Amino acid sequence: MRLASFHAQGRDRIGFEIEPGWLVDATNVLRTLPGDMMAVIRGGAPVLDALREALRLAQASPEKYPRFSVDEVTWLPPVRTPSKIVCIALNNRALDAVKIKAPTDHPAFFLKPSTALTGHRQPIELRTGFGLTHPEPELGVIIGSRLRHASPSEAIEAVYGYTIVNDVTCVGMREEDSFTVRIFKPAADGSVSVGEAHTSYPGRYKASDTFAPMGPFLVTREEVPDPAALAITCHLGDRLVASDNTKNYVWSVANALSHVSRTMTLLPGDIVSMGTAVGGERDPDAPQVPGVTRANLIGHTGLVTITISGLGTLENPVQTT
Repeated sequence: MRLASFHAQGRDRIGFEIEPGWLVDATNVLRTLPGDMMAVIRGGAPVLDALREALRLAQASPEKYPRFSVDEVTWLPPVRTPSKIVCIALNNRALDAVKIKAPTDHPAFFLKPSTALTGHRQPIELRTGFGLTHPEPELGVIIGSRLRHASPSEAIEAVYGYTIVNDVTCVGMREEDSFTVRIFKPAADGSVSVGEAHTSYPGRYKASDTFAPMGPFLVTREEVPDPAALAITCHLGDRLVASDNTKNYVWSVANALSHVSRTMTLLPGDIVSMGTAVGGERDPDAPQVPGVTRANLIGHTGLVTITISGLGTLENPVQTT
């Protein structure tokens, strides 16, 4: 199923795509269904089965239930209040070319707050002073059940569904919030050497408001039999800036979730964003550098469009002030 959170006729709704271009509020079909996606996910298999029954009823008698055009609703992030958004860092084999030092036996990750979320067709809000800011098109994984110290097989069974995430990244703010510090390294013989280290913190450059566009749909797990075989593209207006496939992730969905769960408990509704698409065919006018194409969103007047096969297309205008 393709589930959606949206606002129409004065209230927030949870529904499903009954056919391309049309949504139905699930609670109009079965009044017992929750009206919030977090409650739907926490309800587990019984609520999911009820949603399937609601979809069956709506498709069997479409004239009985009000339909909403996807062009007339206000799209909300499919999941609006996760306890956390976990982002897997540099999780693409194409990025090996830019790594000087990196962990080799586990993925690294960082967090975004739920306030960074924004929906399909809602603006990415930027300021001219931010400096270079670019999109990162990513597969988003929605957690369906509590995960702690999970094996990869346990982790993949806990997936509720998948969505599209744009991990908006501001290089300008990253540079502003970078530190070079002295570090003291003790040796086995008791001596201490002094060196330098460079670090930055993603509180602003990854986690600002609207820096996590997500949607349009939450596609339930059974419709995505292989999350490692999904094509991804990203366009700025008509310009292709990234084209890739999830087969190029260094860490699979199962392995990434398992690793994260050994550090922090993943809860129903949490989102794990799997890392940026970078490789493949690109516009010949785009900068040809290893890793992410530095497509600057500042001042861009068209849409940022991300498509993942089987999941749909996430579109967001850019608003620079």
